Amino acid sequence: MENDKREKSDKAQKMESERSCLLSSHDAGKGGSSSVSSASFNFINSIIGSGIIGLPYSMSQAGLPMGLLLLILVAFITDYSIILLVRGGNLSGTHSYQSLVRSTFGQIGYIIVSVLQFLYPFIAMISYNIIAGDTLTKVFMRIPGVGPGNILTERHFVIAMSTVLFTLPLSLYRDIAKLGK
Repeated sequence: MENDKREKSDKAQKMESERSCLLSSHDAGKGGSSSVSSASFNFINSIIGSGIIGLPYSMSQAGLPMGLLLLILVAFITDYSIILLVRGGNLSGTHSYQSLVRSTFGQIGYIIVSVLQFLYPFIAMISYNIIAGDTLTKVFMRIPGVGPGNILTERHFVIAMSTVLFTLPLSLYRDIAKLGK
């Protein structure tokens, strides 16, 4: 009886420790100046990303019942994987994804994850520029005097200009906390 109470107390303390570690806003070493809320917003924005544009098409292809079922299933899988990451970090005593990967998979795993963490936003940026190019050329065609032969209707030109005028200046910040304000 006494052991059962002690085990339940230990489990409750462990769960509270996991919850406080997950929700804490302490500085785990060197870091930027953004708040937890703005960092969370940027993180969620990068996760949702341009993939949200393809969601209606996916739902129409799967059908409403199957589409909703798949959406809920993916949400549960995502939630469970985040729980596993937090528990793994607590067990290994690490406070960042990179250090968890390094302690689990060694230096080669750390290098692979670092490369993938660079490629993920880079490819997302490319997809945003392609979407902007495809959308803006259609918008420019509706302007009186801009016909099919005009440079503003050339997809490659619009993609290049949106990259130079919008993406490049936004990507030159050393600290993305300025983008969250």
